[in-house]
Amino acid sequence: MEFGDLLEIRDILQYQHVIGAVVCLGERPMRYGELASAITEWTGNRIGDGEITRTVHRLAENGLARETFADGHRLLTLTRAGRRRLETIRALGRALHRSESHAQHDEGQPDARAS
Repeated sequence: MEFGDLLEIRDILQYQHVIGAVVCLGERPMRYGELASAITEWTGNRIGDGEITRTVHRLAENGLARETFADGHRLLTLTRAGRRRLETIRALGRALHRSESHAQHDEGQPDARAS
């Protein structure tokens, strides 16, 4: 693993609501209120109005989402960079699950070095 990879992971994990927003917007474009509800459901923690506003600004500033308008409603949609970030988040999740699975398997196996 390169040091730059660690910096990217740190940037990805820095704001939990941005992660939640990217994951939720990966399902479909959403209005602010829908996104707040989806993040709350996904994380199990209520996201307040101020935090959803900050999260949307972070998404836009980082080029992860953009606003579009449909039927008079403002929607947030993932950009290409947002979809790449979503794939990175999913890959990190898969790697974590594999690591946990290996650790659980190894706990059940005697350590070959101990003999």
